[in-house]
Amino acid sequence: MDERLIEGGKHEDARGKLRFCNDFDMTAVKRFYTIANSKDAPVRGWIGHKRERKWFFPLKGKTVIEIEPMDMNYEAHEIHKRPFELDAERPEVLLVKPWNWFCIKQDGEAEVMVFSDCRVGEYKDDDFRRSI
Repeated sequence: MDERLIEGGKHEDARGKLRFCNDFDMTAVKRFYTIANSKDAPVRGWIGHKRERKWFFPLKGKTVIEIEPMDMNYEAHEIHKRPFELDAERPEVLLVKPWNWFCIKQDGEAEVMVFSDCRVGEYKDDDFRRSI
């Protein structure tokens, strides 16, 4: 699946709190947005891209991102699914490479920042959806 967690860190002193991920190279990033699923619809997915890369950074609470390859036998998807829990108290960036499905699960209190390596509409026909 080629997903990768990039570790970050945090620092706190009299001035306040600092969360960082210094090893996240943002050279390829062309846009970003945030996702905060509602309590009534806590699951967003499954979404896949064959060209676009995404990076996820937790802003608030806990977000679980499940990943599985797009090019596998659909009946066997449960055994290939890998969950990653992103926690704002444990700063890290999750890279999801092309040719993977992902599903975002939140409790209604969480928020995650998403970085993308393409502009909206840059890759035509590269937004795939399947039922949950």
